[in-house]
Amino acid sequence: MTLRRITSIEVPRGTNPGFDHADVFTARAGSRMYVAHTGADRIDVFDCVSVTYLHALDGHPGVAGVFIDSERDLMLATDRGAACLSSFRASDETLVARIAVGERPNGVALDTRQMRAYTFDLGEPPGVGCTSTVVDLETNSVLERVALPGRPRWAVYDPDTGSVYANIGDPPCIVVIDTGTQQIARTIDVPSAGPHGLALIDGLLFCATDAGELIVLERNGTVRQRHPLAGVPDVVMYDRDLARVYVAIGSPGVVQSFDTKAPRLRETVETEEGAHTIGWDPARKLLWAFAPRSSAAIVYQESA
Repeated sequence: MTLRRITSIEVPRGTNPGFDHADVFTARAGSRMYVAHTGADRIDVFDCVSVTYLHALDGHPGVAGVFIDSERDLMLATDRGAACLSSFRASDETLVARIAVGERPNGVALDTRQMRAYTFDLGEPPGVGCTSTVVDLETNSVLERVALPGRPRWAVYDPDTGSVYANIGDPPCIVVIDTGTQQIARTIDVPSAGPHGLALIDGLLFCATDAGELIVLERNGTVRQRHPLAGVPDVVMYDRDLARVYVAIGSPGVVQSFDTKAPRLRETVETEEGAHTIGWDPARKLLWAFAPRSSAAIVYQESA
């Protein structure tokens, strides 16, 4: 095994248990890990150098997605309970704007060419009237609302094609949004139920599905490989230096890692039942697993 558990950090409990997406802000002065603490209506912040809990950013009802672009000093958070997107200057955690988007925003992707955010909104009730809201981050205004064919999961931006790829749970597919027209250009059928976690790696889409599979697809939809998973997955994280992808599985509580050059399962590491979300610190090669049952961040060191 190359992932070694090094510590568990207690996190103040919220009204309800539950974490969601996490991301890392990297800087010379030190990196910080941010995680959506959905059950506490806040974003929890950790110091990646000392591997300790720092503080919380309160006032984010039902926060679901956290996305960080360190180079552009930007952090985005989808506040599901308030139907808004929060935009921060990441370096000093200054809240820049809150923009009303669709009902129950979940995933978020960033078009770095035009500095536009795409939120993926679950609708009300969830699964009805799902949309993607396009937000201009220069003016903090909504440019477009794109109707989606079903409930969205996670999404990624592809600078090579100027496209946003977004998983749709049902019907199982990936929608491809042209960021030039801000409309769906095409859909990619996924031959596995419930596309959820998603990563774009060297032109290939790594899609983790509720059916317990990691599907590797080309951008044109050709299936390259299918790998069985230990359970129903959620978050997918990628390290370019190691050419490795990590898949969080809540039940049983494990993380599975795969090589991406010649995709194969490397190892399965136990976390905790219900720990379906992870964060990755690429500078220190630390994997953070967020465990709602014990209200803790479990940290692992990658050694190879």
